[in-house]
Amino acid sequence: MELTEEQQRQVEANRAAAIAKRKAFLESRAQREEQSHGEGEKTTNPNPWHLFKCQKFPKPQPPKFLARLEICSADSFSITPIQLPPFPFPGHQHCLSTLNSILSHVMLSHFTQTTGGVEVCVFKLTEYHAVVRQLKVEVEALQVEEIPWATFNVVERLSLSVAAGRWTPVRPEHLADEEVERLIAKLPRTLLDVLLPFQHDGLRFALRRGARCLIADDMGLGKTLQAIAIAGCFLDEGSILVVCPAVLRFTWAEELERWLPICLPADIHLVFGHQDNPIYLTRKPRVVVISYTMLHRLRKNMLELQWALLIVDESHQVRCTKKTEPGEIQAVLDVASKVNRIILLSGTPSLSRPYDIYNQINMLWPGLLGKTKYEFAKTYCDLKYIKGNQGKYFADYSKGVRLEELNVLLKQTVMIRRLKEHVMLQLPPKRRQIIRLLIKRSDIVAAKTAIGVLSIDATERESEEIALENLDETDGKLSYQELGIAKLSGFREWLALHPIVAGSENASKMIIFAHHHKVLDGVQEFVCEKGISFVRIDGNTLARDRQSAVISFRSSPEVKIAIIGILAAGFGLDFSTAQDVVFLELPQSPTLMFQAEDRAHRRGQTNAVNVYIFCAKDTLDESHWKNLNKSLQRVSCTTDGKYDAKKEIEVEGISYLGSSFKRDNSEEQSTCKDAEGETQLDLQPSAVNSNDSEANEDDKSGEGTSFLNKSIQSFNVLADGVSCQDLGTGLVLDGNCDADVFEDVERYPGKSLEDAHPLQDIKTVSTTEADDNQSAQLVEAESHCSNQIDFLRFEVSPYTGRIHLYTCILGTDKRPQPLYENFRPEELELLSPVAPDQKQVHDEKQKIESVKDNPFYRHALLAFAEEWKNLRSIERRKLIGKPLQLPLAVELCYLSESNDYNNNGLLNGGSKRRKTPIIEVSYPLPPDAVWKKVYLRSGLGKREREYTQGWSVTDEPLCKRCQKQCMGKNAKRPEFLEDLFCNLVCYEEYRLRTSNRFLREELFKIEHGVCTNCQLDCHKLVKDTRPLSLERRREFIQKIAPNIAKRKNMFEKLVNEPTEGNAWHADHIVPVYQGGGECKLENMRTLCVACHSDVTAAQCSERSKARVNAKKKLKELMGSIKIGMKCSAVTNIKDHRAIDERGSSVIEDELLLEVPGSAYSIADS
Repeated sequence: MELTEEQQRQVEANRAAAIAKRKAFLESRAQREEQSHGEGEKTTNPNPWHLFKCQKFPKPQPPKFLARLEICSADSFSITPIQLPPFPFPGHQHCLSTLNSILSHVMLSHFTQTTGGVEVCVFKLTEYHAVVRQLKVEVEALQVEEIPWATFNVVERLSLSVAAGRWTPVRPEHLADEEVERLIAKLPRTLLDVLLPFQHDGLRFALRRGARCLIADDMGLGKTLQAIAIAGCFLDEGSILVVCPAVLRFTWAEELERWLPICLPADIHLVFGHQDNPIYLTRKPRVVVISYTMLHRLRKNMLELQWALLIVDESHQVRCTKKTEPGEIQAVLDVASKVNRIILLSGTPSLSRPYDIYNQINMLWPGLLGKTKYEFAKTYCDLKYIKGNQGKYFADYSKGVRLEELNVLLKQTVMIRRLKEHVMLQLPPKRRQIIRLLIKRSDIVAAKTAIGVLSIDATERESEEIALENLDETDGKLSYQELGIAKLSGFREWLALHPIVAGSENASKMIIFAHHHKVLDGVQEFVCEKGISFVRIDGNTLARDRQSAVISFRSSPEVKIAIIGILAAGFGLDFSTAQDVVFLELPQSPTLMFQAEDRAHRRGQTNAVNVYIFCAKDTLDESHWKNLNKSLQRVSCTTDGKYDAKKEIEVEGISYLGSSFKRDNSEEQSTCKDAEGETQLDLQPSAVNSNDSEANEDDKSGEGTSFLNKSIQSFNVLADGVSCQDLGTGLVLDGNCDADVFEDVERYPGKSLEDAHPLQDIKTVSTTEADDNQSAQLVEAESHCSNQIDFLRFEVSPYTGRIHLYTCILGTDKRPQPLYENFRPEELELLSPVAPDQKQVHDEKQKIESVKDNPFYRHALLAFAEEWKNLRSIERRKLIGKPLQLPLAVELCYLSESNDYNNNGLLNGGSKRRKTPIIEVSYPLPPDAVWKKVYLRSGLGKREREYTQGWSVTDEPLCKRCQKQCMGKNAKRPEFLEDLFCNLVCYEEYRLRTSNRFLREELFKIEHGVCTNCQLDCHKLVKDTRPLSLERRREFIQKIAPNIAKRKNMFEKLVNEPTEGNAWHADHIVPVYQGGGECKLENMRTLCVACHSDVTAAQCSERSKARVNAKKKLKELMGSIKIGMKCSAVTNIKDHRAIDERGSSVIEDELLLEVPGSAYSIADS
């Protein structure tokens, strides 16, 4: 493109101007150089300050400070002077004098000190607006930080109740005192009598706030009992949902039945898996208990149901996170948003920082702490953005400000908290002691080898000539898991000197806490080596095993040690029979430590509790301990307030692990000073998340357990594991979490629902006057066993094994009517028998308040307990959920047989097939229906599975087994396999006949892997053997199961691979060759591999003898046939051939059930 003439002229003009400008610049520079040369300066050395700019210093700022206004009590606030960057701080005393001069016209209440020891001014809350106006005038001297408007408004309104000395409702859900008293009057007298004064205060606090509160009492003060009392006030308004950790589901069932006798077994429903989904129930229960994990998995269905009250136990698990909440936390928040009444329970509502508490408070009072969690963080968490090691900025939520104000706000609105030192002065002390270890090089090598970092043979380990760079991480520190394993050596030395290992009869019980499974395995191996009885609870422990472990530890004097995972069972359980608590690994937060300690230090503890904390020198333990103390101060200020806040974890002394194990008092102070001056190390995220598998194992082993399958689980814990004689006099296994506060059964026996009504005066068993007369005549009759058995009925709880009592009026109304009284079977053992000649005296002198305490009915109660104990597990399962009469054999006969099976679980007519073809399991598809493909996903991240299901022409789904229409809520949009059936009965029938694995699983849920022949607990054998080394496994199996150890192949297989399939088998009671094929659970039993081998050999021998006899008879018949007539001979030959074919048609393989992992299923494949 060519330029125009005008453009060319403009270019030439610009060029000339630039040249002239450059020429002028060069001339001016030459003149400056000549001038400087004339003054004697060297032109060859230019001025080094030629391009230097003088720094501009800011003008000095006048002194100025920040006046922070903060609520410090229900009717007063304080003013705290704080440095205000970038202004210089004039000094604390100068700030106070400035405030006094400015506020001279306002009446000062008094001076006080903050938690940091700073003196502050305190004014009445009524003077707040006047103070703010005066301070805002002095803009040059100070800057005002006001109280958040929402906080001031709420506290000001509630302060009227404090000033008047009488509760005044301020929100629509709040209740007046008259309504509170009306609700409390609904509770049974037995429950009200057991409540302590501070628990009565907690009940009234919750009811006044419309049952929307956080009960944050210290651990062991009976939070569960208070929540049950609150639930009893609203039972008639709808169903109650209890969300708790998986380990506490049975505990809640126990406490509900014990303290709310109006709740019958059918009124309480525990959710273990998809089969227990409440939408499958035909009758809506009064109380549903579910774990956090199952609530997340059944979130859609739980949101569709209506709940009158939501109770969230251990609510600190609903902690607030920086970003999006995890699925389990979000499920709780979603359900809470649809419920009007919410009760939260936690002894440690804030685990490690004030930020954790936001979700809990926002559930109870939306917007109280801010519209969003980020607004709350800015106000009370001192939110700041910090530059990380990699140059990235991240938000720091770990700090806390205005914590005294936050504590006052919470206690005035939704939180009530009492400490043990205030309400339980008689509780023995708790003494902590740090045991310092010196980690050896061999311990480091063993730790790194155990987790696979190093691969070292025995010669290298003995020589210990290994380069340091092979042992240390990049930062020169061991990881938390490696550190725990490295401390095992020193722990073994320490425990070896304990009276427990020495075998002293008076040795106290001990709880050992740790995080990682490999550390727990190391402890278990040492305990097994010393031959000490123990129980273990970690993230992989089944729900039934957890309950059994708690009962065994509390009741059995032989069990001395409990090996516990902190995140799996460091909360909610009662181990008050222990005196020693050991932390082999430091918890992640101080509140987890307090929770774990108080498993032993709680109501019911009669001895001082000794806490031993193992801390390795020159490792992450030292910085971690320092961080625990810092975190404790922030958390304690939030929940406990200024006066009760804990500044550090109190420790009585430090012991150094050496040959003498004596405390070195001369070095304690210097050691503490050294520890305070040590460099902090940030917690490794990998260490925090390394135990997620344990924390997330919430429902791992109990998810697939249906209501029917769990029906006898809890009672079997008692009947099969602990005998009544082993329970000890005066011991009641209440299994509670925080309600173990309650006295002996003899002091608080179970009563009827009405206040102190003896059985003789019960009027609720009938509705007519004739029925009342009939009942009175029956009760006043002679104490013959026949009379007792005739009108008493018994029902065993499916979850707790408690016996509930019913009565009926013979000849008038045979329908059982509840007496609203229940008790555990072992409580009968605590009652001394009454002689016949003393019964009349007993009746005249003592007012009998319960059937259990009445000597006239004790024989019937003992007879039922004995008969129930003698039943098979499968027979108990059949009778669960029904009011029963004695003898129980009659009840078993009343059970109706199905169309296909008899009461023994055998197919009508018998069967010699092991499996049922799929086409024979399901009913024929109706002619007007078609098959459709259905895709189900069993869990998050799992692949879809394809199933076929019949659908009618009206587009209605049909049951896979009976082809009837499915009426469930999830029928058209199935989520689980259970949704493809019309009810759970069809589902279980289908699975039993199509899956040997399901048959084995169901048998395990009933008999729990206990051999019915030799009573060997094969499941416990596998569980205790798996963590041990090969050498220890051999010794342990030889000691526990000598019958298996005698069989070399079985023994080696169990040692090398300790699995359930190598320890026990599912065996047919009636063999398959005798027609026991295609059977139900009634024809199945559990046999250990040794007993199964013996039974199989006996059956083979029996069949061999039968064949020999058959052949012998056949030869005799053949001889007679030769002599006889030809026509009869031909007929006889055909008959004998049929007999011979029938005798030889049964093959050897039919003697065994194909079980996954079975030693006998390999040959078949």
